[in-house]
Amino acid sequence: MKRDWPEEALSYQETVARAFHALGGVELARKAELDPDFRASTVRPVLEQLDLLTLDFWGDEAESAAAVLAVKEAGAVVLPWPLTHGLAVPVGVRDTVDGLYLTNGPVRRLDHADLFDRAIALDTDNSTAHALVSQTLSSAPLDPFAVAVDMSESAALDDSDHALAAHYLLDAFWVAGACRTTVELAARHARDRNQFGVPIGNFGEIRWHLADMVLARDGLDELALHTWWEARCGRAGLVDLLALRLNMIEAATTVLSHGHQVLAAMGLCEEHDLTVIDRHVQSALRRPGGALKITGQLAETIATDGFAGTFDVEPWSA
Repeated sequence: MKRDWPEEALSYQETVARAFHALGGVELARKAELDPDFRASTVRPVLEQLDLLTLDFWGDEAESAAAVLAVKEAGAVVLPWPLTHGLAVPVGVRDTVDGLYLTNGPVRRLDHADLFDRAIALDTDNSTAHALVSQTLSSAPLDPFAVAVDMSESAALDDSDHALAAHYLLDAFWVAGACRTTVELAARHARDRNQFGVPIGNFGEIRWHLADMVLARDGLDELALHTWWEARCGRAGLVDLLALRLNMIEAATTVLSHGHQVLAAMGLCEEHDLTVIDRHVQSALRRPGGALKITGQLAETIATDGFAGTFDVEPWSA
């Protein structure tokens, strides 16, 4: 595996990060919650200026790397725009499909669905596709941009395997960005907050929390990079993608729970960025399935296809 990102992609990532922070960083999510129109009026023009909405995940190495690193920066500020759903659509079908959602059976709400005109939902259980008709914004505490949808009409999606792979990978990079910011918030608090005359980061319990957070964050970064590289080489199967998603869910759960332990009551305040990050990642962690569902799908896929790794697992005989 090539460990270094292309220089062009790293340069683009820096440009994207500067643009997002110039807009306000995590504060963007708060503003969009108060005024959902803020997404189209303010966020979209910036994405268009960056040419971010037209990137091809399956393009050359530099373009693909730019796409995933830009999505990671979007996750770092929980950008209120459905980047993953847009960039997961294969370039060849973007004239007819502008958004892709992964579901597990029929759903009644999907995040940011009102920002697409021709979105499709792909059922991960049976690979069937359905056209989405967005209705009204129906926000919930842990789903602030949920939109009521109707998915009764069937649809077709060419190259659905590539679309599925791109979505799983982009989700992982988005959540990795959110985990990075959460670790930074906790580390800063541990350094700056004094108790009994010393920074709380000097206490063993806080160090243990931070160590677990860093380990989870770094593990997700590493597995996302490895799976992206394997996908680029045509070697990442469904097992690899499901394993990445499960690791993503577990890493985010670890980072967020330990982050709340470090920040204590402060991290539960609406004014703190950790609270905003926590609720804005829930959609990515729960759709198309949470840890229990993905674990079941992973076990079934390994039983059917086997798994090639350090210790190979043969398919189970019927």
